Amino acid sequence: MKGVTRIFLTALGMAAVVAAVVVLVVLPMRQRIAADRATTDECRAQLVKLRAVSQRINDLQADIKRLEEALAFFDGRLPQQKDLDVILREVWRIAEARSLTPRSIRTGTAEAAARYNSQPITMSLEGKFSSLYEFLLGLERMPRITKIRQMQIAKMPQTEGIVQADLLVDIYFEKKP
Repeated sequence: MKGVTRIFLTALGMAAVVAAVVVLVVLPMRQRIAADRATTDECRAQLVKLRAVSQRINDLQADIKRLEEALAFFDGRLPQQKDLDVILREVWRIAEARSLTPRSIRTGTAEAAARYNSQPITMSLEGKFSSLYEFLLGLERMPRITKIRQMQIAKMPQTEGIVQADLLVDIYFEKKP
């Protein structure tokens, strides 16, 4: 073989080795790198979603804690059913302290709800309008949860400045377990 043929065959052999390395090593390596990048990108996307969910869980835990504190606050303001007579006496005392004349105070049938019961109380009071206003403020300041469901105020025709008020008040209390 002559020198040119030998150089040509050597170059051809080297080109064949380079082509074999590209086909057998480089191309599969590129495919594996591309697949690994796709997997890495997918994992990063999942990590971003998990961080967002984790943050939302932390926010929900804070909300749950805040709501549990609010529930504990309101539970503390709900008397036991056996304490209703004490509350009725307190309402009567507030009315008398404001110079109102309680004409009647009647309790209705307790109404059940999910975590509490409510006791409707029908009251008929008579006195000055300003005293009635002070009485309503006194009800609002009570340490127990109360709600005025209905109120009718009528002016007394025979006496100036005197009103008669008919109230339907709900007092909330804990359900017995």
